[in-house]
Amino acid sequence: MPTITRISEQRRRKNRRNVHLDGAFAFSCNINVIARFRLVEGQRLTPDEVTTILQGEVRQECFDDAMKSLQMRLHSRRELAAKLKRKEYGETTIAGVLDDLERMGYLDDERFAKTKALSAAQHKHHGKRRAKIELMKAGVHSSTADAALNDVYNRHDSVAVARQLAQKQAARLLKLEPAVARRRLVGMLQRRGFSFEEIKPVVDEVLGQERD
Repeated sequence: MPTITRISEQRRRKNRRNVHLDGAFAFSCNINVIARFRLVEGQRLTPDEVTTILQGEVRQECFDDAMKSLQMRLHSRRELAAKLKRKEYGETTIAGVLDDLERMGYLDDERFAKTKALSAAQHKHHGKRRAKIELMKAGVHSSTADAALNDVYNRHDSVAVARQLAQKQAARLLKLEPAVARRRLVGMLQRRGFSFEEIKPVVDEVLGQERD
């Protein structure tokens, strides 16, 4: 069995170590891998143990890439899995890393859905329907999305937001034929994700009630 004869710090990457077996360089790995497998000079390794260590290094790289993405913004589990898959990590490695991140509290679809719903309601001025579509696109389970949206939108005045958006368009729309103005305003609010029950009173208020 080969023996670890030297573990040295890399000059340019202080968090990595070069591992020498029987006097020759064998592989490099993250310092966390050194700690996880309790590697020390003089330790003897079987070929299977070397393979396991190298697999641990790949998993550490996958974990580090996942953390870089999460440091930039919150992700759903499916979003993050797709990003890691594009980096060609294996499915088993990705699943294990995502499970670790969930257990550590870094990955949480419920928190992700709540944060995204708040952004949709308060900053993007989207209606509940469009917010649901965006959450589903991000891979959030329907029940998780509904719970987050109900929590946010039950405390959010969507009609007031729709009214505000409509009023910004009122001066331009009132120059058009009534039917055209009404159609354009309804279309704009629909694209924003507001429901018919929210749209109709706002359009009636801003443009006047539709004539028979």
